[in-house]
Amino acid sequence: MPLVTSTELLAAAEAGNYGVGAFNAINMESAQAIFKAAEEERAPFILQVTQTTLGYTEPEELVALIKELAKKSTVPMALHLDHGRSFEKVMQFLAMGFTSVMIDGSLTEDGQGPRSWDENVEVTCKVVEAAHAIGVPVEGEFGMLGQIGGDLKGGEGALTDPDLAAKFVETTGIDILAVGVGTTHGLFKGKPYIDHERLKQIDAKVKVPLVMHGGTGVPDEDVRQGITEGIRKINFDTGIRVSFIEAVAGEIHAIEKEWDDADKSGGVRKYDIRRVLKPARAAMVEAVRDRMRVFSSSGKADLGGASSAKADPAKAAERAREAEVAKVLE
Repeated sequence: MPLVTSTELLAAAEAGNYGVGAFNAINMESAQAIFKAAEEERAPFILQVTQTTLGYTEPEELVALIKELAKKSTVPMALHLDHGRSFEKVMQFLAMGFTSVMIDGSLTEDGQGPRSWDENVEVTCKVVEAAHAIGVPVEGEFGMLGQIGGDLKGGEGALTDPDLAAKFVETTGIDILAVGVGTTHGLFKGKPYIDHERLKQIDAKVKVPLVMHGGTGVPDEDVRQGITEGIRKINFDTGIRVSFIEAVAGEIHAIEKEWDDADKSGGVRKYDIRRVLKPARAAMVEAVRDRMRVFSSSGKADLGGASSAKADPAKAAERAREAEVAKVLE
């Protein structure tokens, strides 16, 4: 199925009062798992790639794989850049055919400190102008999430101010807003406190879909309540990693026992990477399926909205976006 934009998916979610999962892929197995989960749940979804993936693999290689998976997919999906931190990086991903991008102007380009209001607005406006010229929606961030394992902390001062959020959306022209309401990247220690009253105030003042970053570890009841309060896109990354690592660790443990038995009996050790990766991929499928059910997006792929568009117009729109990207980057 041709790629759609994130705003197409989120508009359908707004009409149906559900959330759309945004799942991060960093390699073949994680991408395959996300697509398989979506097919099994019949759930529209957003597949995300972060610019930090550049430190692991060439993005063009991963994107080529994702596009091949998308061709075979029968559910609507958007390809989204997660946490782009500079205009140049966002342009790089637009050139690869992404149908949605995020410019995280809340943090400096190195991710080590907050940007000022003016700096956030400046870089966000620049990205919005370029992306909108080729029909691609932009997610911006106002407020700052805590960073597990880093120096940046969340807290009251980092939460999104409802009035300033409305001003930020109006000033920048973004299509989607990531908000700070108590979630954090990584795993929580203890139960998180989600400021639902703040979220309701933001939703009342901001007329674009809202995003919950740091979705791993947020209690299901808070996620479901957040969806009733304007959250339409829910990011889920760490939970996928956890399922992968735990499955790998369990399989390695079993293999090491088999090696020990082989050594004692004079047998031969067996080495098969697929033995480890297959259960890891299966674990990621179940992790993603579980979130799709919590977000109430299961079964929504066949109800119309973005999925009701005919293939030919969608392909034509995709080709038109690619042509416009080329013009902008000349």
